[in-house]
Amino acid sequence: MVGESLRDARLAKGPSGASRATLYNQLADILREKIYSHEWGVRSRIPSEHELMDLFGVARGTVRRALKMLVDEGLLVQQHGRGTFVAEPGLSHPGGTRPFSFAASLAERGQPFVTRVVEKVLVPAPASVAYELEVEPGSTVMYLRRVRSVGGVPVVCQESWSPVAECPGIFEADFTRESMFDVVQRCSGKRIKYAHVRYSARVAGNEHSELLDCDEQAPLLVLEQVIRLESGTPIEWSSTWLSPGQSVEGDVVQPD
Repeated sequence: MVGESLRDARLAKGPSGASRATLYNQLADILREKIYSHEWGVRSRIPSEHELMDLFGVARGTVRRALKMLVDEGLLVQQHGRGTFVAEPGLSHPGGTRPFSFAASLAERGQPFVTRVVEKVLVPAPASVAYELEVEPGSTVMYLRRVRSVGGVPVVCQESWSPVAECPGIFEADFTRESMFDVVQRCSGKRIKYAHVRYSARVAGNEHSELLDCDEQAPLLVLEQVIRLESGTPIEWSSTWLSPGQSVEGDVVQPD
């Protein structure tokens, strides 16, 4: 029984009692492991707040903060009047050797989405941007920040730098209606061919937590990629922040 296995767990309190922060983190760790180990299956209802309070001998505030952590991580979902349930797996995106287009990924999965342009400006390229795009520092580049939402929920924040010299007319494009990939190929007259992708885990922080409607301490998967045209010219350097609960998936083949 779930209740029995939970009752066996103990929150480690010091001589004078652990701080509330320590307690809710400990409780979140225990509940998280129930999900990771599949003891609590997808869509299953977990014990109520009162049941968790009784099982662990903690205050309602401690339980609520622990549950909020797991909701922000995309592991639990709360339904008003029904309780708290283990969330279904979040959106997954295909990984592989082709350049990463999140607009194409969502479209392929039949997920209608809305794009909001948060910022679009022309600026002189900082040294780090110039290095990645292989242009002279100070060259004019476009900085673009977009948030994509599915069903009213923000799922992706994309931040990109592009050299305008390679794509005449790129700044005038309507990125709420057209993807970056389509705009680049239309304006440059060349195909996007490949990309170098790097994956990392980062804490959301204040700015991205507001954009993706999650907790500041929520762990996010970030994909950084340099995208090149068929000529080999870098055309975009971007960072894509995925909201909690999403994944990147792909097939791996053992070489002969």
